[in-house]
Amino acid sequence: MLTTSPSMVSHYVPLELINSILPRLPVKALIRFLCVSKEWSALINSSNFIKKQLNHSIETNSDRTLILKETIRNPPLQSRFFSVPYYDNDQFGKVVQIYQPLHNWDILDFCHGLVCLLFHKYKEKDDIAIWNPLIRKYRKLPREPIGEPESSYDSFSRFGFGYDLSNDDYKVVRIAEFYEGPVLMDFFEVKVYSLKSQRWKKIEKQLPIKEIWSMQSVSLNGAFHWIVEQDDGVEYILAFDLANEKFRLYSKPLNEGVPVLDVLGGCLCFIEVVDETYSDFWLMKEYGDESSWTRIYKIEPGAVPWNIDYFKPLLFSKNGKKVLMEHVSLFWYDIEKKRGKKVRNQSFPKRFRTATCIGSLVLLDGNNVIDPK
Repeated sequence: MLTTSPSMVSHYVPLELINSILPRLPVKALIRFLCVSKEWSALINSSNFIKKQLNHSIETNSDRTLILKETIRNPPLQSRFFSVPYYDNDQFGKVVQIYQPLHNWDILDFCHGLVCLLFHKYKEKDDIAIWNPLIRKYRKLPREPIGEPESSYDSFSRFGFGYDLSNDDYKVVRIAEFYEGPVLMDFFEVKVYSLKSQRWKKIEKQLPIKEIWSMQSVSLNGAFHWIVEQDDGVEYILAFDLANEKFRLYSKPLNEGVPVLDVLGGCLCFIEVVDETYSDFWLMKEYGDESSWTRIYKIEPGAVPWNIDYFKPLLFSKNGKKVLMEHVSLFWYDIEKKRGKKVRNQSFPKRFRTATCIGSLVLLDGNNVIDPK
């Protein structure tokens, strides 16, 4: 049988046709094809091609990979990162250890195949990096000072990472809250970093809240979201729109237990853990419409082999009847049968945190991108 190499194809197939075929291929193949010719390399490195390939991955929900960050109980040891392909039949491929350019950094958030990493230094500025694990490139954000009030004794920062569709930009938000002794001050500092402009910007508007409950934000529809409390003691969901830089409050569907926010199936997901007896999972089916909150399932004692706790939802199965969730390891929760079943894979690390990635070439081009070859 006669075989044809990519270099031979480039001589016979018009570049326009190649441009329509290549975005459908997995990222790993595209990285190899950078070496085919100067024309292919220029095409794959172009910003238009990178956007085209990303949009295809999003629309088809293809080329999906789980990134596992091993969590270890002995901090002196270095944790490892692994990649796991996730197939359309809801099966997982072999776990492969991947190169990690930054050791002992924590997964903060993820979006469009990018993973936001945080390295916390006590009493020092936090280090943040945006990493594309499939192409192995990353960008470190410049350190940004915190403007503490004179009466402040200490500060604590929360972060979020997401995509601003209106401005075609990836952004990191940092909210610093301040303490006067043990008392939380009625003052917040909000700063946003833009990957496009490569600079931090201070948001002058003050948050219309008393306290932030969420440890980190949830990014969806070009906005960051947190569980917050107002002066009257009522909890709300605070949204910060990255395009117009305005805050908005949404009501929660429940007020019974410990609230957590997440994203599932492209919707804002509200989770409430009630006295370790059950966990409720709700979706805001229409973003911004508080009347669209819908309970999709409830995890009760006996449904999973662990105590009722926060179970992080990752994604729906192909038929939508199961949810892949993380709690120490991975398990599938069957919504109809109301049972959880642990994912069996001998190559998984014992304990880990998970980021879900789609095939993306973002960070392949651009300035100040580190390529640790």
